[in-house]
Amino acid sequence: MREIFIEYNPYRLETSITIDGAAPKQNSRLNFGERRLQEWIEELPEILFEECCSRDFRITFHGTILDYEDVEAMAKEAKKSGLNIELKHIPAKEVGDKESAIDEIFDEIQAGPFEELKQPNLIRAFNLAKGKEFEVNVVATMSAGKSTLINALLGQKLMPAKQEACTATITKIKDNDSDHFMAKVYDANDNLIKVQPELSLETMNDLNSNPQVSRIEVEGNIPFVTADDVALVLVDTPGPNNSRDPEHRAATVRMLKESSKAVVLYILNATQLAVNDDYSLLNYVAESMRVGGKQSRDRFIFVVNKLDEFKKKEDNIEAALKKVRDYLHDNGIENPNIYPASALTALNIRTILAESDDDDDDDVYEAKGKVKKFNKNEEMYFEKMAPLTPSIRGEIESQLIKMRNSGDIKGEALIHCGIVPIEMAIRTYVQKYAKTAKIKNIVDTFSKCLESAKSFESTKQEIAENQEKKQEILAKIEIINKKLASGEEAKKFKVKIIKNEDYKSIIRKKVKKIKLLLQEKITAKIGLSENDKMSKREAEEAYKGFEEYAAKLQAEIKVEMESLIKSCVYDAAKKSLKEYKEKISELAQELNVGEIRIDPLKMMEGDINRLNNIEAELSESEKTEKEWEVVGNHKKYKEVIGFRRWMNDTFGTNFDVDYDIIDDYGWVEHTYINGAELSERFFSRVEENLRANVDQAAIKAEEQAENIKEQFMKEFEELDKILEKKLRELKACAEDNENVEQRLYASKAKLNWLEDIQNRIRSILDI
Repeated sequence: MREIFIEYNPYRLETSITIDGAAPKQNSRLNFGERRLQEWIEELPEILFEECCSRDFRITFHGTILDYEDVEAMAKEAKKSGLNIELKHIPAKEVGDKESAIDEIFDEIQAGPFEELKQPNLIRAFNLAKGKEFEVNVVATMSAGKSTLINALLGQKLMPAKQEACTATITKIKDNDSDHFMAKVYDANDNLIKVQPELSLETMNDLNSNPQVSRIEVEGNIPFVTADDVALVLVDTPGPNNSRDPEHRAATVRMLKESSKAVVLYILNATQLAVNDDYSLLNYVAESMRVGGKQSRDRFIFVVNKLDEFKKKEDNIEAALKKVRDYLHDNGIENPNIYPASALTALNIRTILAESDDDDDDDVYEAKGKVKKFNKNEEMYFEKMAPLTPSIRGEIESQLIKMRNSGDIKGEALIHCGIVPIEMAIRTYVQKYAKTAKIKNIVDTFSKCLESAKSFESTKQEIAENQEKKQEILAKIEIINKKLASGEEAKKFKVKIIKNEDYKSIIRKKVKKIKLLLQEKITAKIGLSENDKMSKREAEEAYKGFEEYAAKLQAEIKVEMESLIKSCVYDAAKKSLKEYKEKISELAQELNVGEIRIDPLKMMEGDINRLNNIEAELSESEKTEKEWEVVGNHKKYKEVIGFRRWMNDTFGTNFDVDYDIIDDYGWVEHTYINGAELSERFFSRVEENLRANVDQAAIKAEEQAENIKEQFMKEFEELDKILEKKLRELKACAEDNENVEQRLYASKAKLNWLEDIQNRIRSILDI
């Protein structure tokens, strides 16, 4: 039996593996690099078999409980292939231990001796990392019970349940542990329409029926999480066929195609599978689940709703779930996480039965009947059918014992009806993926700033200790100050930034691929429409289908172009940042005086690091602003449109096609309409329209890449000022002959304090 030791750190994304005490060879597939465990764990049995020529292994795993449960699942699956894997777990520090340590250290830093660590930029970066939002997107087709499920998760009726209302807007509900819900309401152009301080179901109905409303951002309490855990956001995503806003289709496509981001609750109606809306949505889901290993599968939670509507002895719940599994398999989805549920039962327990016990009330009587039904019939214990990990299953069993011992029949039914397992699945994903990533981001934010402070303080100490080198130090600092102040140097650097990449050729290549994709999809659609004998009524039905397909295609192409623009903008930002770092590094060569190492890049790294958060830097580029423009002898405002708004305006227009294609067909000469001809005439206009939009977007991509360079140039000017200020401090330190001993003592104390903080920060990422 081969002895395998695995140490996996989910915070640093580091994996260490030994076989019988020896490290794998350099070219071994066991060198997983910075890949998350869930991306490679399913490959492990095959790799071990290939490299060890054995079927028997004893694996000792050092890591967190949640990651160990994935190792257990792997070992169980490997047995089906004839591999015998024995397991042992060495526990690691869990997420909760680290979060309290982070808060304690941050408070100490804010009360500490370094003023540069109390700057608004650092506090903002910390709060951004700590409060990073994590989305749970709720997706469903008509009549699946999406609003009911969201309301059940909220524990109150807030989302409208009418189909025509609930699909009209995108609603985001952010958890802030407040005792009431409030909302900000936006139109399609991201203009704030109103602020609603107190939100109710009646108000939400009014907002959803208002054609001016495109997005509602709600804040309040999501009971199954706390705001301290992560800023959880439930997103009620409109179905792509039921939205009045073309951007909503793109939002759905965008969310589904991102392979390892937000959790997706995909709600299926157990009594009504295989509706047309499902096919295109499931196609995107299948594509996403094929990328990124287990994490991509974990983020999709398929909720099979309304299972309680099956009648005893007439329908079989297990057979219904098998039908769902087969249905998803037919749509390219393998090993889905299926959670059976009755959202209405959960909602009624948390609302109607929480407020009243009056059996004369029909709603109360019916809700109590469902409670009895779930508690009495073991075949309706949905938690037993959910794909829960051992730790969650144990937690649920403990809750059930507690409920039964206390006689809490409503709490017991709440578990059986499936809502609690769904909530726990969401929390598990957040803990396993989102919170570990959040901790790493916070630590990185701290580390860069602390290292900069340490470098700057160490330099001041060295200067104080080398008074005999004072004149040389002052001369070198003066040289750098002159370079920073030199207009010629600034001009050279600006030219270098502007010319750092020609994005036209890159964009043209990518645009060519997008156009080929467009052509392939349209050609395939025309190929499916070759019925050469259609009645006028059949042609009109087909035409509606064409319109629906064209709208989905437009959304997909829009997302592809957004991705292209974003990648170009990100690339331009990263290259500009690299150029600035090189510029600062070159200054370091001028600042060495004997053994004294004055390194501007190290002193500035914390300040420069904020520009690494390119997402935050680019957020402004997606807004619409007004700026002054000189026209003749006066000024006027002109509107500057960010690329997201521009994309909405460009790809949000209707196609220039209408029913005249059918009406003008020529009924005198033809008894039937030729389907292939009809589809070709329709889609030729669609293709022409989309190609023109793509070409415009390509020009916009080039524009945005240049704009971000200009934006970063302004940031670099601010960084230069910060560097100049630090150099002035170094100069003052070199010129001060009177307080040398006092400064050395204070500097030593500050560096000792800093060293202690750094050690504690580094240990946060240890397991």
